[in-house]
Amino acid sequence: MSVISSSRVLSEEIEKASAKVTTPDVGFVACIERGELERQALLLFESIRSYTGRFRDCAIYALSPRAGYAISENARRRLDELGVNYIDAVLNTGFPENGCANRVAAAAYIEEKRLHEILVILDSDTLFLREPNAFLLRPDVDVAVRPEACKGAGTTGPSDPFDAYWRDLCRCCGVDYEQIPWIESFADRRRIKAYYNGGLQVVRAKVGIMQRWADFYFASLRQQLVPFPEDRRIRSGAGWQDPGVGRTWGSDQAVLSLAIWSSTRRVQELEPTYNYSLLVHNSVEPERRDRIFPHLVHVHYHFMLHEDSVSKNPLFDESGPLSPEQRAWLSHDYKRL
Repeated sequence: MSVISSSRVLSEEIEKASAKVTTPDVGFVACIERGELERQALLLFESIRSYTGRFRDCAIYALSPRAGYAISENARRRLDELGVNYIDAVLNTGFPENGCANRVAAAAYIEEKRLHEILVILDSDTLFLREPNAFLLRPDVDVAVRPEACKGAGTTGPSDPFDAYWRDLCRCCGVDYEQIPWIESFADRRRIKAYYNGGLQVVRAKVGIMQRWADFYFASLRQQLVPFPEDRRIRSGAGWQDPGVGRTWGSDQAVLSLAIWSSTRRVQELEPTYNYSLLVHNSVEPERRDRIFPHLVHVHYHFMLHEDSVSKNPLFDESGPLSPEQRAWLSHDYKRL
């Protein structure tokens, strides 16, 4: 072997070793199912591989947690191309009509079965636009989350119509209601008991928050604890939900708060450039919005890349967060959603 060839081989080995050292021990987790969720999840995984900097080579887990929703062969091939671990295991057995239960079951499964220092649990209708440096949790942090955009099913205290639901949840889960702290919702800036958006959670896996979340959530559903007494039509990123499922809307997020605060006090609120909801974009004060929006790291677009909504999507504004490359990528790929 020549000196030049030997030097090249050594250089390649050093690069590989360096990549292993610099790639954080992080696992990304999201659900994927045939149909709209399949297309959204593929877009999410493409964004991880393209725009997350040092996290781009981290493990990704795509789960189909309920029977009858296996993905297409084309999607399976694309997952292989992206180096995504596909898990087609029936995990949501008790409440298959409830799509939110899929994420809860998937998160608990990966936390138990795949050993990573940090897990990032994601809604499939989200995208990364920049390197998420906040995912490298400080030693004094066990979980990083974003407050819910609006009060919704959160509680402002004893006089709130949802307060009885929260107290019932606490009794069901054995959690002290008084130990849940007060936070401020992002867009409408209401003082509420800690209530976090489920579209992005960053957890230190050894704490076991995701498994506790699943235990609490499925226990609450078995006791038929729901925030809304009547059926409701809800449009999620995956499409219109069954009206019966609308009664549970937000319940997974309420239970997440109980799982977090009964596990640790080492909680960090991520900056609003993470898990930014496009649905509330026009509800945020203009000065605040203009300061945040151009620098988004992770965006929750819900259904706003669908053909009937994309013309209203602020992502494509000239003053928005997209680079020219990202604009071209989404302008091409959103058409398939």
